[in-house]
Amino acid sequence: MRSYLLLVLPLCLAPVAAIAADTDIREGLWEVSVQAEVGGQPLSATPMVVRQCVSNQSIQDLMAQTGGAGACRISDFQRNGNHAQWKLTCSGSMDVSGTGETDIADDQFSGKMDLVIKMGGESMPMAQTFKAHRVGACQ
Repeated sequence: MRSYLLLVLPLCLAPVAAIAADTDIREGLWEVSVQAEVGGQPLSATPMVVRQCVSNQSIQDLMAQTGGAGACRISDFQRNGNHAQWKLTCSGSMDVSGTGETDIADDQFSGKMDLVIKMGGESMPMAQTFKAHRVGACQ
């Protein structure tokens, strides 16, 4: 089950790219913490944490490529004040579809994604909660 998180964790970076492209999130090094459940079971007792440098170039790269899940597309992106929501579909070694939402405040944001993962003829629900904050400049 943990392998699902390793494959889908990069999906949390796609919203970072979408939000950054459409809002006032600053370029820089961001730390994203993700807690996930697959089939209602937590994948780990502690959140998985990744750091990602977001720049003008990497925003485009992240939208086109999100690791093991293959090519992802964000659609129906809507922002109302500090709240944003979107739909996500990915294809590749597994198909992923679902929705996400986030609340943005200064150099941080938090949110959730409700996904369905299809792999090897099986479907599995996945729920992710995430929070992120800007650590500083990219190195």
